[in-house]
Amino acid sequence: MDSYTGQKVEFIRDLAVRLSGSEADVLARSTGLLEATVRALLDEDGELMSWEVVSACLAAVGVDGVAVSEVRARWAAAESARWDEWGERLVGAFERNGHGKPTKAVEQYREKVPWRQLTERYPVTFKPWTEPTFTADRRLPDPSAANDIRDFYALLAELRRWAGSPRQTEIEKRSWGTLPDATISAMLQKDRWRTTSDRERVRVGHFARACGLPATEIERWVEAYERLRHILPADDLAAARAEGAELRRRLAEAQAEAAGLRERRAAESERRPEPETVPGGNTPPHRRWRPGRRWPLPVAVAALVFVAGAGVGRLTGRAASPDPLCFSGRLRLVGSTAFERTADIIRRGYESRCPHAAIEVSAIGSNEGVRALTPGNTASTIAMHDGYLAPDSDEIRLRGFRGLPVALVAFAVIANKDTNVTGLSLRDLRSIYAKDTGPTDWNRFKGGADLPIRLVSRTEGSGTRGIFEEHVLRGPEPDLSSSDCERKDDLRAALHVIRCERSSQGQVLDTVNTVPGTIGYAELHVASDVRRYPNVRILALDGRMPTASPAMDRYSFVAPEIFYTDGPPPNGSPASAFLTFLATEDARRLLQQAGAPVCVTPNALISAPCQAN
Repeated sequence: MDSYTGQKVEFIRDLAVRLSGSEADVLARSTGLLEATVRALLDEDGELMSWEVVSACLAAVGVDGVAVSEVRARWAAAESARWDEWGERLVGAFERNGHGKPTKAVEQYREKVPWRQLTERYPVTFKPWTEPTFTADRRLPDPSAANDIRDFYALLAELRRWAGSPRQTEIEKRSWGTLPDATISAMLQKDRWRTTSDRERVRVGHFARACGLPATEIERWVEAYERLRHILPADDLAAARAEGAELRRRLAEAQAEAAGLRERRAAESERRPEPETVPGGNTPPHRRWRPGRRWPLPVAVAALVFVAGAGVGRLTGRAASPDPLCFSGRLRLVGSTAFERTADIIRRGYESRCPHAAIEVSAIGSNEGVRALTPGNTASTIAMHDGYLAPDSDEIRLRGFRGLPVALVAFAVIANKDTNVTGLSLRDLRSIYAKDTGPTDWNRFKGGADLPIRLVSRTEGSGTRGIFEEHVLRGPEPDLSSSDCERKDDLRAALHVIRCERSSQGQVLDTVNTVPGTIGYAELHVASDVRRYPNVRILALDGRMPTASPAMDRYSFVAPEIFYTDGPPPNGSPASAFLTFLATEDARRLLQQAGAPVCVTPNALISAPCQAN
């Protein structure tokens, strides 16, 4: 009975005794598990379920602590016997995999020995899952209860709590390295609902498995994700911000009106005729001016209306009328973090011109912004994307996305000043980002400090990263190897260089500013903020410094910022009015104020640097 099959049979028979008297459907309802999962749990020919599932069923029927410990011992014996049969082959598969990703080994052996965690990659070491401590009120969340993708990710966090709240680093080890710590952190962010992709669907499956769910349960989580991936939630935060902006505008208008009344009152007092005098040079009491004296309200309001009307008449030559470039309502600009600063300048200028318009700038990453576009929000949402989408992408080819180039964006390669490096050739830069070769210490470069090279990159979906890979590296960045940007993670200790990822431009700049030996990339104007990032240095590439100029043909790290909508926005919609405004002289002035070379020329043509290749 020392074989895996024998140990499993003993365990299942003991478990059946503990659960006797509980029907499968009743046990399923009380635990939140599928009835098929409960039936498979007691099938001697089926798979060995995780301790997370077993313990949930034991708790549902009130098995006491001593009995639970006895069942745990039998379960651990069966799991250990399974490892004895398959473990050597799994370790061999990982060793043969070398520096590559563990995908093939995971696919081949996950069903064979699922309840082991990869604690070290070099040398390959597997250990049993850490035994978790569960809450008393355990119930598996039902993914079908989610109404949109944000609800789904909230339930994913509940699934982790159901599994005993394992640490993110442990989930990474349970997934055998397929879910890096940074990826898990991103999945559990409250705003992660903004990202949907086929790759994310696979990650959901790995996450569910790492929480102890069998194949039948994993399938319904993946199906729920697929059903909800394009159902975005109502953005309550955007609504609250828009309401706050509306209140601020009304307050500003009231303050401006009060200031105008005070100025006109003061001007009127200066134009009043000289007061009458009486013998002796005194002014009659009823005609004396006293500080603080108010004009009657009807006179003040009449003066305000007259002056305002006269001003409009002088500016337009006709009676006041609604601005055709203004909309009333809300518009969302979502996407690029690199363009956030410029977008905010345009927003303020537009809202100053159009007092009934509320614009929210949400910098969530270029690809995240594109994924936020749906046929239902074409009138109210614009995605900001660094560079053009590929002509054969699904968004362009199948969904009919429309893009307007707005301005050129210059990016900079940046490094911490203690590297002692002021510039790099493109050849040297590409060698630093090589996957398996190249320098790993700054002393390899002339004048470089004796510090390890640490790469700080953007996460997948970043438009800036896409431009960097396409225009500068001419290839992909190396594999992720670090969570804290200072040292390699245990599971990735054999990878060539230290490389971490950060989800926003600000996080990249903060990291390069504080961690010695770091190199990364960011939008030029933000990276130039020496007061905020005193230890960040902008590097020359092939002797050329980045500039925000249309004549950037010789500088490779530059791209147009494209505003996308899901098809043409309806006439009169907020998106339509705003995109029309971007082609005006007023918009060009705002872009020039932001230091962004304009893509739309005064004769409504797209400038050559902004055109798609």
